[in-house]
Amino acid sequence: MKLAYKNKAKEILQEILQVKTKSLPGSLPYLLFGEGKVSTQSLYIKIGRNFEKWFKFIVEDAGMTLLPDGVVKNVIGEKSKDIDLIFRDDNTIYYREMKSNLELDTEKLPATYEKIQMITKYVEKEYPGYKVDSSLLHWSVYEPSILPRKYNTKVKECGKHDVKVSYPIDLFKTISVDISDKEYYNFFRELGGMC
Repeated sequence: MKLAYKNKAKEILQEILQVKTKSLPGSLPYLLFGEGKVSTQSLYIKIGRNFEKWFKFIVEDAGMTLLPDGVVKNVIGEKSKDIDLIFRDDNTIYYREMKSNLELDTEKLPATYEKIQMITKYVEKEYPGYKVDSSLLHWSVYEPSILPRKYNTKVKECGKHDVKVSYPIDLFKTISVDISDKEYYNFFRELGGMC
């Protein structure tokens, strides 16, 4: 893994760790541990959101062109949607809805694949002449073989709705970046140690 990728990830993590959210009355951590306990749920949410920047950094470093992302107004009709990662090469627009956890409940999973379908239609309309490659990027595992069986249902459900699930191994192959599973896991464990 390139040193620049490691440095960018550490920079993102340091920014997150500077503002630690404490557990508040009304939360289970507050009930169990009292005032002053750092909210791990808040930390995980911040890491999930902010590490989109890391993947964008790698994509751009690989020579791909990043396209406008974030909250886009009027994606379909009046609906605004948050686009996580979108980039292109000469022929294809790649859209990735990033999830660090596929443990989505019965309401969130349909909302996720419906969002991907909606944004895919938007991208097809906005970028005529390009092939559109969309997927849910599950980035907390390098590749799917180690996932517990319970995730198979989630992946199949996405597939039934023409939404594929991809992983970092797929992204890195697409953009021709050499990061092995061992490097990926070892580095994220190093980041975990910094937390």
